[in-house]
Amino acid sequence: MRSKTLANIASSLTCSFHKPKPQILEGETGEGKKEPPSCDRNWAELQRDVLLVIFLKIGMMEVFRAAESVCHSWRKVIEEEPILWRRIHMTEHDYKHLHRGPFSLMHLTRLAIDRSGGQLEEFSVYTVNNCMLQYLCDRTSVLKRLCLLSTNGLSAEVVAETVKRQPLLEEIEIRVSDRSFNEKFIEVVGKECPQLKSFKFDKIWSYHEGNRTEDDEALAISKTMHQLRHLQLIYNRLTNKGLKAILDGCPHLETLDIVDCYNVKMDAEMEARCAKLENKSYPLIPYLPQMFRPTRSRFLLRCQSEALKIRSVRWSF
Repeated sequence: MRSKTLANIASSLTCSFHKPKPQILEGETGEGKKEPPSCDRNWAELQRDVLLVIFLKIGMMEVFRAAESVCHSWRKVIEEEPILWRRIHMTEHDYKHLHRGPFSLMHLTRLAIDRSGGQLEEFSVYTVNNCMLQYLCDRTSVLKRLCLLSTNGLSAEVVAETVKRQPLLEEIEIRVSDRSFNEKFIEVVGKECPQLKSFKFDKIWSYHEGNRTEDDEALAISKTMHQLRHLQLIYNRLTNKGLKAILDGCPHLETLDIVDCYNVKMDAEMEARCAKLENKSYPLIPYLPQMFRPTRSRFLLRCQSEALKIRSVRWSF
């Protein structure tokens, strides 16, 4: 819809530049009728402040795909204003053609990093490779938010090095798909990011390994992330011991989401320990049968009746 609107603007600009207006007497048309007031607007002459508001509203991808092709003046603003590129948010776009064509996301991501002029504060993407993270760190060191929704093609060492070179990070969200992102990685994050306020660590492979219990990652969080306000652990194998350590080591914690951590038993003692938290989400079912554990989606497919349909297994208080 936005692209269509911008395309219409581009079309009107083209018409106004190339079609001369007919000579008509004032107040009359060629048919002897009064001329209606003109609704033409020269979009190319919009003030820079107005353009910045428009571009920030429509989002980065629409700026790439449509806005910068409207006219030269728009393109000049887009290329010269680093404020437009302080936040790279590309988590909801199709990555089937990741490396293809002029609108490949790898190319656009690199271009957005260049245009930020070293002022990039947020880098939220679905997936990138090791080279892109190194490219990012070579051009900015003031990131406050890092979000990686897939670590396919990424090594834990490169992500850890990225974190080390961004000391101002306040929010980290990462969805890991292999075992190299372990307690050692978490320790690096905690030690190198003293201002970290929010940490989301989602493991999409954990319950393929059965009923194992591990508290190493929870202990790493408790030892290094003392300023944490928000914590989300998905498919983590921590137990009550690990949760107690987190509550002791993170005294400023406000939000806790352990909805898929089925080794935690929310007994009366644990509920009392979590009572001070403003928002918390616990496992609704303490132990899912092993046949249901590989993925939550498979479990949902088996739950056909309304009584067993659990689309969001959360207790929120």
